[in-house]
Amino acid sequence: MADPLSVALAAITLGTTLKDLTELALKLHESFKKHAHNMRVAQSLAADTLEIVQDIETFYTARGDVLDNLADVRDAVARLSMDMQSVYDQCVPILQLGNSPEGGLRRTLFKIEQWRSRKVESDIRNLREQADKCHRRFMRHTQLGTAVAIGELKGAVSEGFSATTRQLSALQVSDANVLAFMGSTPAVISTLPPDVMLSEDLLFKLYVGGYVRKIDDILKNLASKQSYAVEEPDDHHTQPLDPYTSFLFRTSEAIEYARGNAVTELIRVQQGLLNIGADGNPIQEGARALGALSIDLEELEMYSESLILSTWSVDLYKTLSKSHRDVYAPYLAFAFSNHALLSYNTGDFAQAMAMTTECLSLLKTCAPTFATEVLTARVLSESALFRHAIGEHSSASLQDAEDSVAVFERLGAGQMAIMGPEQGGNYTTFRLNLRGEDQVVRDYAYALDVQRLILYRMERYEEALDVGGKALRLYRALGQHYKHIDNQSQVATLFHFLCNDVYRGVIPLSSALKYAQEAVQIWEEVQGPTAIEEEAILDYLAMQTKILVEMGRPRDALTVFQKLASRVRSMATNQRMYIHKLQDLASIFFDKYHYTEAATASRTIVEIYRQSVDSLPTSQRSLINILLDNVKHCGYANHISEALLCSDEALAIAGQQRVKDVTFTEEYLDCLGWPAYLSIEAGYPQQAINQIQGSPNIGPAIQRHSIRCDSDMLYLIFCKALAFLRLGRLSLASATIAEGYDLAESTTSTLNLQEEGRYGLLLHVSALVHRCGGKQDDALTAIKAAIAIFESCGWGRRLYTLSDVQADIGLDAEAVCTAEEDVQSTEHFASSSSPWVKHLHNMSQYSLCLRLFFNGDFTRARQLILEVRSFYEWHAHSRNAWFIDLARALRAEGILECASNRHAEGAAARTRLNELQQRLRTTHPDLAHQVDVYVNYERNYPAWKRILEKHPLTCSHWVEEEAITGQEYTITHSHPTTHSA
Repeated sequence: MADPLSVALAAITLGTTLKDLTELALKLHESFKKHAHNMRVAQSLAADTLEIVQDIETFYTARGDVLDNLADVRDAVARLSMDMQSVYDQCVPILQLGNSPEGGLRRTLFKIEQWRSRKVESDIRNLREQADKCHRRFMRHTQLGTAVAIGELKGAVSEGFSATTRQLSALQVSDANVLAFMGSTPAVISTLPPDVMLSEDLLFKLYVGGYVRKIDDILKNLASKQSYAVEEPDDHHTQPLDPYTSFLFRTSEAIEYARGNAVTELIRVQQGLLNIGADGNPIQEGARALGALSIDLEELEMYSESLILSTWSVDLYKTLSKSHRDVYAPYLAFAFSNHALLSYNTGDFAQAMAMTTECLSLLKTCAPTFATEVLTARVLSESALFRHAIGEHSSASLQDAEDSVAVFERLGAGQMAIMGPEQGGNYTTFRLNLRGEDQVVRDYAYALDVQRLILYRMERYEEALDVGGKALRLYRALGQHYKHIDNQSQVATLFHFLCNDVYRGVIPLSSALKYAQEAVQIWEEVQGPTAIEEEAILDYLAMQTKILVEMGRPRDALTVFQKLASRVRSMATNQRMYIHKLQDLASIFFDKYHYTEAATASRTIVEIYRQSVDSLPTSQRSLINILLDNVKHCGYANHISEALLCSDEALAIAGQQRVKDVTFTEEYLDCLGWPAYLSIEAGYPQQAINQIQGSPNIGPAIQRHSIRCDSDMLYLIFCKALAFLRLGRLSLASATIAEGYDLAESTTSTLNLQEEGRYGLLLHVSALVHRCGGKQDDALTAIKAAIAIFESCGWGRRLYTLSDVQADIGLDAEAVCTAEEDVQSTEHFASSSSPWVKHLHNMSQYSLCLRLFFNGDFTRARQLILEVRSFYEWHAHSRNAWFIDLARALRAEGILECASNRHAEGAAARTRLNELQQRLRTTHPDLAHQVDVYVNYERNYPAWKRILEKHPLTCSHWVEEEAITGQEYTITHSHPTTHSA
C-alpha cells in the first residue's frame, strides 16, 4: 500500500487538474451560451465539452480512492486538460466574430459570409470531434474499468477477502481460469464475494503485472547495491545491429501464443536476475530481453508494465555502455528509440522528444554503418512527429521529416525489391517480422507518410499529395507480401487522405469514391476489429456517404448512411461522437437539397439516440438539437405531421428544462418557433396563436438574455402575425407586427435586429397585411425593405410579392419584369425533388401568370396556371396550407379559361373549386375558413380588379359574391426602408 502522504499528494494533483478542467469547460460553455442564434452548432460543442468533464468528475467521485494511486490516470487527466485548453484557444477566433470592430450591416454581412462559406461550422465540428477524441483517448488509455477492478482486487486481497459484500467489476470468467492464472486453490476462490466475476484478460494482466513489479524490485535492489556483474560483450552484441519490426497477429491463437511467450520470458528474466549474484546470466542478456518483453507487452496493451521494462532496458544498456561504449552504443540508441515511441503512444510527448534527442546525439557518435544510418533515418521521422505533437513550429518538424527521407533515398530505399517474409517457424502463424531491406522499405514508407502529414497540415497540399502517392505505392507493395492489419491500415489511411475535399479539383469524385470503398473493404476484412479499427470503418463509411452526395447520388449515399447508422446503433462506447457525425451527414443531404434523404437520415438519428439514452450521458440539449434537425428536414421534405410531433416533443423537453434552469430560455424560444410555424402550415393557425400566447415562459415580463432570445421572439411575432393573417384578423395581425417593430428598436444587444433575416420576415408579412388591408403604398415600402434584408442574408427574395404589389398600384411594366426575373431566378428549383423548393418556383409562376393574363398573353398564362394547379393538387395533401394556394390557382385558372372563351374548362375549374371548399368544410373546417378568407383577399386585390376590368367575363360561371373589404387596421409604427452600414 502507498504511504498516506503519497496518496494525499495524488489526490491533490488529480483534484486540482479536474478543477482546472471544469473551469475551462464552464468558460467554453458560457462563451457560446451567450452567442447569436446561428451558433447552435457551437453551443452543442460547448455542451458536449461540459458533459465530458462531468463524466470524468462523476467517475472520479465514485472511484477516487482507487484512481488517486494510479499515476497514468493523473497523467491522462492532465493531458485532457491541455487538449481542452487547445479546443478553447481555437474557439476564441470564432467567438470574436461577434465582437468585430465593424458595425451595422457590414459586420452582419461579414458574419453571414463566414457562415455561408461553412468555414465556421466546419471549424466547430472539427473542434467537437477533437473534444470527443480527447475523452475517448482518456477513457481508453487509462482503461478505467480495468484500473478500478485491479484496485478493488488489490484491496480485496489485502483484506484477506474479508469484505464479503464488496462489489467488484462484473466480468464473467470460470474458476478454471482463476486457478490457471492465480495459482489459487478452490478454497481460496470460494472466499471471494459471490458477485466477483473477473475476465481472463484481467487476470492475465494481474499475473504479469505482479511479475513486472518483482523484476522492478530486483533491479532496484541491484542498482542500490551497485551489484551489476562486470561482463564482456556476448556473441549477440558483438554482431552489427540488426533492427527489426515485429507485428503480432490479432487472432485468438496469436494472442494466446504471445501471452504464453511473455510469461515464459518473464519467468526466465526474473530467474536470471536472481542468479546474477551467483554468477548467473549476465545483465546484457537482461537488457536485451527486457527490451523485447517491453515491445511484447505493449502489443498486449499493458502500457504501464511495458514502460517499466523499457526504462530498465535503457538503464541497463547505459550501464553496459560505460565499459564497452562502441559495442553497446547502437543497442542503447535502439532502446532509446523504442522507449521514445512507447512514450509517444502512451501520450508522454515530452518524454518521447527527450528520448529522441538523446538517441540522435548518441547515433552521431556511432561508427556509421548501414544499420545505424537506417536507425537514424527512422528516428528522424519519429522526431518530426513528436515535434508536431508538442507544438513546435511546423518548419522544425518538416526539416526532420525531409532529412529522414533524404537519408532513406541516399541508402537506395526507393529501389529496393520487397522479398517477403521467411517461411517456417511460429512467427509465420503468430507474428510478422520484417528484417533487412524489407524493413528499410517500410521505414521509408513511414517517413514519407510523416512528411505527407506535416505538409498537409502546413496547407502545402500539392506537395503532400505527391509524397502521399509515393507512400501509398510502397505500402500497397508491402501489403501484397506482408498480410497484416498494420500495413492494411496504412493503405486505408492514405486512401482516406486522397478523399479529402482539398483534392476535389485534382482527384475525380469517382476515384475518391473508389478509394473510400477500398478503405472500408480493407477494414471489414480484418477479423475481429478493435475499437479503433471499428471507428476507422465508420469514418470511411461517412466519407463514402459524403462523396456520393457530392456526386448527386443521394439514394446510394443514403444506403451507405444506413449501413453506417447500423454500426453506430450497436456501438457500446463513444456513440456520442458518431451521432454527431451522423448529424453532419444529414446536414450534407439537406444542404444539397436532398430533403427526403435528409429527413430519413435524421429520423434514423432520433431512433438511435432514443435507443441509446440509457448508455449515453443525459443531454437534453443534444436531444433537442437532434429533434430540431429532424423537424427542419421533415418540414422541407413535406412530412409535416412527423415534423409537428418532433417539434412538440422538443418543446416539451425544453419546457421542463426551462422550469429547472432559467438560462434555458434560448432553447425554449427556439423550440417554440417550430411548432408555431408548422401548425400554421398544417392548417391550424389558431393553435399556433394559442401556443405562443399561452406559454408561461414568454410575454411582457420575460427576462431577455441575449440577441438569440430577441431574434427568436421576433420570429414568434412573425408567426403570430402570419396566423392572424390566415384567419382574416387583420387588426390583430397589424397590432402584432407593431410589437415586432417595437422589439427590434428596443433591443440593447450589439447586433442590430433590423438587419436580421427574421426582421425581413416580419416586413414581408407586414407587406401582405398592408396589401390585404388596401394600403398598397405601405405594402410596397415594406416589401422593398424586406427584399433588401433577404438579399443581404442570402435568402430567397420573394419577388413575387413585389410584383403583386406593383400590379396593384398600376406599375404594370415593372410588375412584369419583376415576375419574369423571379421565375428565371427560381427556374432551377423546378427540377428539385423537394415539393417545398418547387413551391417557391410555383409562387413566382403564379404571379407571372397574372401579369401575363392582364397583358392578354392567354396562351402562356394558361400554360403557367395549369402547371401551378397541377402541383398543388398533387402535393397539398401533405401540407394543408397549400390548399389555400390550390384554391387560388383553381380560381385563376377558371377565370382565365372563361376570359379566353374556353367556358367548358372554366366551368370545370369552378366545379373543382366548389368541391374543394365543400370537402374542406366537412373534413377540416378551420382550413376551409382560411381558404374562404384568401379567396376573398384575391377578389379584393386591385390587381385582380384591374384584370377583370380589362377582360370582363361574358358568362355566369364566375359570378362571385360581394368581396369582403379589408378590415379596419392600423400599423402606426413606421419601419425603415434602408439601414446604414
